[in-house]
Amino acid sequence: MVNITSLDKSKNSRSGFLGASKEEERKKVRKVLGLIFGLTLLGIGLATLSREWANWWGWLAQPKTILSEKKEIRPLTATPTPKVWGIRPVVLEMIKPLKGKYGVYFEDLENKESFEINGKEVFTAASLIKLPVILALYRENEAGRINLDEVYRLQEKDKRSGAGSLQYKPAGFEISYRRLAELMGKQSDNTAFNVVAQRLGAENIQKLIDDLGMRGTVFATNKTTPEDVGIFFRKLFKEKIVYEKDKEEILSFLTETIFEDRIPAGVPAGVKVAHKVGTEVGVISDAGIVFDKKPFILVILSEDVNELEAKKILPEIAKKIYEMRQEGN
Repeated sequence: MVNITSLDKSKNSRSGFLGASKEEERKKVRKVLGLIFGLTLLGIGLATLSREWANWWGWLAQPKTILSEKKEIRPLTATPTPKVWGIRPVVLEMIKPLKGKYGVYFEDLENKESFEINGKEVFTAASLIKLPVILALYRENEAGRINLDEVYRLQEKDKRSGAGSLQYKPAGFEISYRRLAELMGKQSDNTAFNVVAQRLGAENIQKLIDDLGMRGTVFATNKTTPEDVGIFFRKLFKEKIVYEKDKEEILSFLTETIFEDRIPAGVPAGVKVAHKVGTEVGVISDAGIVFDKKPFILVILSEDVNELEAKKILPEIAKKIYEMRQEGN
């Protein structure tokens, strides 16, 4: 007779064994699946890393392309170009075909933008050298060493030919130093210039020139530069180098002169121009302040030029600059 208890135990034993085996199999399956999943993720990661590495290495291998791209965006940090610089090439083209040498200096007296052509080149000043002489006379008056209303008695030896009416006055003719300054401005009078220069002395005149910072200007040799003449007008107009009333008087002597065929001829009638011409053989020059809504300095010097060409081109340059500024506004 079969022992039922033993049979039950045997069944239970087999059942436990089979249950344990199935659990272990499930664990193995989970491990395998986990391993497969991990390897899959690893593969994906390696593939991605491989692509990123290839891109990074390609980036390192092409530095010139990156630099080229940077150059293309350079305008983001570039300094803006002043508007007046656009005028310079136009003026340069105007004077390029002409005989001799030309120098131009332009400055906007409000925003200080400027340009120059041969600005530091040395030119014959001609009668532009009278400008620092007029200023020195007023400075001496302010210092109490000269009285502008003092009367000078003209001598025959004072007379100089060329520009001005004073040479035609008789010896003994009485004239104030203020009137001498006016004749230098309005008529570019050579005799008035000679009288005042003798009174001031060449050394004192040169000292004033140096004090103004006109480094390329030498009174004794009658030489100057476009930039120096521009400095003179800027300091006279903007800086308090003389009393306000004296500044206004000097500017009035340089306005509505007997020589209005150069810079003034290039701007509309009614526009005030305080200026000084310079004329010698081969030298046709003019320089001053154009009192537009936005006043500006314009200096045009020349040397070894065809005088007919120069007399024609000076007002044309003034006209072109004036018109381009109007368009720019």
